[in-house]
Amino acid sequence: MKCVYDTQSIEDFEKCWAEFINTFELHENAWLNSLYAERDHWVPVFLKETFWAGMSTTQRSESMNAFFDGYVHSKTNLKEFVDQFDNALKKKIENENQAELQSFSVTIPCVSRSPIEKKFQELYTNAKFKEVQQQVIGVLDLETSLLTSDGVLKSYLVEDEVRIQEFTKSLTYSVELNVDDCNAKCSCGLFQMRGILCRHILAIFKSNGIKSLPDRYILDRWRKDIKKRYTLIRSSYDEGELRPNGNRYPVTAR
Repeated sequence: MKCVYDTQSIEDFEKCWAEFINTFELHENAWLNSLYAERDHWVPVFLKETFWAGMSTTQRSESMNAFFDGYVHSKTNLKEFVDQFDNALKKKIENENQAELQSFSVTIPCVSRSPIEKKFQELYTNAKFKEVQQQVIGVLDLETSLLTSDGVLKSYLVEDEVRIQEFTKSLTYSVELNVDDCNAKCSCGLFQMRGILCRHILAIFKSNGIKSLPDRYILDRWRKDIKKRYTLIRSSYDEGELRPNGNRYPVTAR
């Protein structure tokens, strides 16, 4: 757990993994050797530059199961599957439209006087704004310290307490900031992987008096004023019902 989730760089992971293997004399363990060989595919520190929208492999599987839940089962044939996929997509679009309507009609109040939080409140859907608020609230518990300063480039260390169920552990993150263009990067990789500004960067923005959010940190995919493309997809079966020749030939099993 420490090697996989607590390390902040590839070098830290490699060092921690080597200590783990040496301490418990696991050099000949085939399973661990196979995991290590594929480390760039599953260890978070190797994936911090890749956007995952907050989904892990397991979550993707669960999301797909939820999509088909109540529509298909183990004995569903191919024709029924196509029909039910169409129904599932319709339902997903309906739910998205309802969520978007709620985002425009219901406003979640800000928890701070930060103009950055206010900007996210105005632009993001309610569901995504709730995620942003969790990071805004987390800023209150952070301790920041300036590590280096070279002109417009600054490097900070941020002490954070991470809570996992009933456990709490202290971790140190590094944040690099270009004061000129307000470009910041945190070793936690939250923005790169999930598209949400982390509390560590928000804390550094606050300490530097940055109140105007750069456009690079506002992603179109989370905005409530942009129509999701898949909601514009026309169903092939809907179109078939409108064409006199669409249902002329029966489908037979082969």
